[in-house]
Amino acid sequence: MKKGLLIVSVLALLSSCDITLVEVPYDDRDNYLGRFETEEYSETYDQLTYYNTRIVRDSDDFSNVIYIRNFYAVDIEVFAEVRGDRLTIPRQIIGGYVVEGTGRNEFGDLYLTYSVDDTFSPNKPTDFCNAVLVRR
Repeated sequence: MKKGLLIVSVLALLSSCDITLVEVPYDDRDNYLGRFETEEYSETYDQLTYYNTRIVRDSDDFSNVIYIRNFYAVDIEVFAEVRGDRLTIPRQIIGGYVVEGTGRNEFGDLYLTYSVDDTFSPNKPTDFCNAVLVRR
């Protein structure tokens, strides 16, 4: 009899508990963050360049912005907007360079296509580049 009363008491106690699930929102930017080895091909100059890049997120949790540091191997930081596995580098003027482009994330590697205009050398043609960023 005592065992039956104990079992009923435990069941009553467990059935009265509320279970609260806390869902952590998924941030698409997490797939882009880190340190990368960059291989950049200039279609304009038919030249390969290798350098390191770092990507960090904007501090606003509700933002979709990331920052690409050492972009174009000239120590500038450009911002990009992330939407799923795609990113957009809106037209921006940073450190004398006019930059814009697009990119995608494929299994952790980033593929970027962009153009760069050097405002310090107006006679230089627009540099059209393709880059692969491989996570280190």
